[in-house]
Amino acid sequence: MLISFSILLLSLMSILIFYTYRCETRFAWRKIVWYGQNMPENWICMNGDNLQIHESTKAVFENKVYYFCSQQCFNHLAKHFKEVAMVADAFSGDSINKADAIIGLKTRNKQDVVYFKNKENFNRYYETKY
Repeated sequence: MLISFSILLLSLMSILIFYTYRCETRFAWRKIVWYGQNMPENWICMNGDNLQIHESTKAVFENKVYYFCSQQCFNHLAKHFKEVAMVADAFSGDSINKADAIIGLKTRNKQDVVYFKNKENFNRYYETKY
């Protein structure tokens, strides 16, 4: 009976811990698994250039779709459009708009992202990383 109670208690504690930290667990998993893959834009804050723990908010500005984690980030884009919306391609260095870019993680297990002009630059960047 003591063994059965211990197993039940251990199972209950495991479920409660996972339930409490499920968002953090999924976020850690994404930082590992999405490295080297084209990332969905709705998980990125394009103002901070990082992967978010929850989905970002979609915003249309000057006929382009951007994603932000908060209203403050969107306001920053509106005020500093040229500095925030344009970025250098991580492989070639060409200037591109974040709304048109392919997005990938800069480093495995980190939340910083990099932008690419096309799939060819994306593939070359990760070939040099491996």
